[in-house]
Amino acid sequence: MKEFQGKLTATVELTVSQKDTAKAVKSGSLDVLGTPVLLALFEEATCKCAQPLLDEGETTVGTKVCVSHDKASAVGEKVMASAVLEKTEGRKFVFSVSAADSKGDVVGKGEIERFVVLSDKFMKRVQGL
Repeated sequence: MKEFQGKLTATVELTVSQKDTAKAVKSGSLDVLGTPVLLALFEEATCKCAQPLLDEGETTVGTKVCVSHDKASAVGEKVMASAVLEKTEGRKFVFSVSAADSKGDVVGKGEIERFVVLSDKFMKRVQGL
């Protein structure tokens, strides 16, 4: 793992489709962006943000999430999610996350923690090897 210096940010975007709706992911009954999909978008942004700090064979795993979903997004709406690496504590990364729609309205926000792990070692442990 490389040393964290300065500020790291990453942004990802999604145009909400029918497969991204609360109804489709079974987190509700409406055709609006599902909260699990928003969370996945936040996680994607944190992974992208962390990537420059990782050495070969390393990855990050999510360990803590505290986010709000503040505004509904209709099918066809573009949502941009951003992550900012706020601090590192050893192998723990702490990110602030936020999402906005094409009008600039806040869709959601919060904090996510991820830990750096060695991919092979982690998977062997998960598989009981």
